Amino acid sequence: MDRMIDLLKEPVRWEFDGSEKEFENNVVMHIEEICQFLNLPKIESVHRQRQIKLDDFQVIFDIVVKHIDSTATIFEVKKANNKHPSTGTFNQMQGVGQLLLYQNVFELVTGGKPRLVLIDNKIYERTIWAFVNNKLPITLVDFQKDRIFIPYRAW
Repeated sequence: MDRMIDLLKEPVRWEFDGSEKEFENNVVMHIEEICQFLNLPKIESVHRQRQIKLDDFQVIFDIVVKHIDSTATIFEVKKANNKHPSTGTFNQMQGVGQLLLYQNVFELVTGGKPRLVLIDNKIYERTIWAFVNNKLPITLVDFQKDRIFIPYRAW
């Protein structure tokens, strides 16, 4: 745990300069490598901005990957605001809540429980502390150009 915290404290090696949407595009471009690094089954298809409507609300998944073994992985993409980088932890914790909701909605609609991944250009130390001793079903991925770091793995 101490080594992981030390790695999280390291400065960003490659700061993605674009918006969250542009960062999402970058993730999709590299989704095959990311899935391989996470030891996920081969990809059957990738869906973006998948929308599911229920009676009173709707959810929109950033990225849903269907695998050849009929399982799925939902990726929630976050990116700190360049003007207000202190919002990074807040955005990530919001993403945690979104993913927990998405898991339940996805399972209700499809009958299958998806894997959950929160991916950001930088995972913050304060975010990881929410996961310690809580066994959350979300894998955290710090994705910087040619570096994939997984400070918390749910499966």
